[in-house]
Amino acid sequence: MHGRTMNKWPGLAAVAVAALSLGGCLEMIYGWHYDQTKSGDLKGTIRITWVGQDQFIYEPDPVDPLTFKRADGTVIRPQAMYTDGGSIPQALRVIKAYSPWGYAPSFLLHDWLFVVKQCKLAGYEKLTLEDAADVLSESMKTLMEKPNFGGVNKLVHYSMYEGVLSSTARDYWDNGKCNAPDAKIQRVPDEAPRTRSLAPSTGRSEAAAPYPSFVIKVP
Repeated sequence: MHGRTMNKWPGLAAVAVAALSLGGCLEMIYGWHYDQTKSGDLKGTIRITWVGQDQFIYEPDPVDPLTFKRADGTVIRPQAMYTDGGSIPQALRVIKAYSPWGYAPSFLLHDWLFVVKQCKLAGYEKLTLEDAADVLSESMKTLMEKPNFGGVNKLVHYSMYEGVLSSTARDYWDNGKCNAPDAKIQRVPDEAPRTRSLAPSTGRSEAAAPYPSFVIKVP
């Protein structure tokens, strides 16, 4: 998550490994956590553009922006920002459930709360790291209970939550630099590199190639 790639979730790997060794004991904990987590209303269209290695731009769809309404009525609607999806440790990325984009809507909501805090946007003084963890947890449960999102995985749900509360994540929450969402977003590279072509020259400069992008629709 966030514009720079950092392993801010060391606790995620620890919880996943512990689950394999403790078995049923830990299952009771993450099962209880899932059952206690409230779900909300998550919808919208996600537009992501790749701009560099592990660096992407999220830009809200003008007609159907990503929106999460929590059970308490709070509405979260991310604005343009840099992101790297989920900051999943490399060792866990071989597991399908721990893809950096497997729960993209939740990761973006989480990232946006970090932007609000670090850039001191409206309402930042009321936010805590625990709020960010709760929003991730609530939105992930909301996704898991949708019919087309792979089903419930209580271990992944709990380990992601604990990862957000790690000491590394807390340090980034408290001391991370603001990457202002309203500033001009610099795409990398600024211009598409020129390439040689076997096609006859037209005497006109070729249009820059589009940046790779993808769209996710949350039903």
